[in-house]
Amino acid sequence: MMLHGMQASGKLRCTPVYIFGVSASFNDSIVYFTDIQVLDSAWIDDKTDFLMNRSDYSIQLRDHLSALGNGTRTCLVSFATKEKDILKKYAKMRSKLTKTKKKQSTKVFDFREIDSEEFKFQALVPNDLSEAVTETSKKAAKRAAKSKEKIAKGGIKETKKRSAGTEDSDTPPSMPPRR
Repeated sequence: MMLHGMQASGKLRCTPVYIFGVSASFNDSIVYFTDIQVLDSAWIDDKTDFLMNRSDYSIQLRDHLSALGNGTRTCLVSFATKEKDILKKYAKMRSKLTKTKKKQSTKVFDFREIDSEEFKFQALVPNDLSEAVTETSKKAAKRAAKSKEKIAKGGIKETKKRSAGTEDSDTPPSMPPRR
């Protein structure tokens, strides 16, 4: 029972990451590649080293291409925290898609670049984090309402905040809010 309350995910950290996107369709031979971009405030799970909301970044690319009239495409994003790692991933993805079939002398795919001026990934706050923040604020509001209710009934005496220069021993120091 005690394990049920623990979160399955590790701690989240906000860090800059390098990211690029690839989009392909089963209906045509056009493959879109974005430039390698830097997201200044991306959230990464420390336990798994995965980018939080990865699918939402893919959806950003898909929506951009749909707005240009390219229909629904399959999109994926790749990321790394180090520049040399993302360059390796980018080169590997390009080389996989530029290989020609054995009996064909022409390229299989038509590559189109999407530069960062045309499309830029927007950093997102993870759903888990926003839920935790709203849950914490709900709990804080609930505690404050209970305290006000007890003060109104006379169960708790309202404390005065001590100023820095007073030496009144009857009044306790003000407590910081619980988090």
